Amino acid sequence: MRAPMSAPLVTVLIPAYNAGPYLREALDSVLTQDFRDFELLVIDDGSTDNTGAVLASVSDPRLRVVRQDNTGLVGALNRGLAEARGQFLARMDADDRMGVGRLSAQLAVLTADPSIVSCGTDYELFGAMSGRVRMPRSDASCRQRLLLGSCHCGASVMIRKPILDRSGLEFRTEFAHAEDYRMFAELSEFGRLANVAMIGYEYRIYPHQVSAVHGSQQRIAHQRIAREYAESIGVRPLSDEALTALLWPQVPAGPLPVAAVRALADIARPAASVVIRRPGVETIRFTGRKIVETLAKVRAAH
Repeated sequence: MRAPMSAPLVTVLIPAYNAGPYLREALDSVLTQDFRDFELLVIDDGSTDNTGAVLASVSDPRLRVVRQDNTGLVGALNRGLAEARGQFLARMDADDRMGVGRLSAQLAVLTADPSIVSCGTDYELFGAMSGRVRMPRSDASCRQRLLLGSCHCGASVMIRKPILDRSGLEFRTEFAHAEDYRMFAELSEFGRLANVAMIGYEYRIYPHQVSAVHGSQQRIAHQRIAREYAESIGVRPLSDEALTALLWPQVPAGPLPVAAVRALADIARPAASVVIRRPGVETIRFTGRKIVETLAKVRAAH
């Protein structure tokens, strides 16, 4: 598993900790991309399962493995930033799958427009849930989304690495579990943002993911990022209460019809507040999606 002699155009970065059950599937989805001038950099963050054995079973010379003592996701990501040799950095998680043609599609966008600093894609849920999630397309809609949450699916993104090198940007431990959102909010100061209209990422849903296990910490970090981003562009932030009610609605008790009405009542006020204070197509689309997702959760709970 030697690294190629010449520097690749792209580094695909995968942080891995005890990722054995799904790692080979993730690696194969990258190594079979139609674009081939990349290194696949895996940061093995002190795994104690068969992650090392899975990595050792791959003979592709584009795979480069860096092993370290466990530092957590943010530490592994930052080690990856320091080790990456490509001009473009593509993120990927060890338990998901890269969509067919993702790298070539993102490179086409980034090479055609040097002002774009990061490019993500839509993503598809699989496992415990299914469905396609559409991300904002234009720079303007991405910035509108940043007032409420991340404008990219974090592990779907490709970033210009020299921007990170020159700016000193890295993932920040104080925003652990929402580190991608913070990175994109900061990155927006250096250029334009975009998402490709394709399923470039397949996101596995199962009970023990970060979003499920660290929900409370993630919400606190998310609220702070949204607040600080709004202040940085001179916009009055939404209250933490309104943001929480919109993004993490509770499922009311009671029979299905009663619960559905209560859920709609609970989310209607923050949704209306968001649309009034953040007018625009992206805000309307995003809040509409959250209302649909809330009703789906109510139905699933019954």
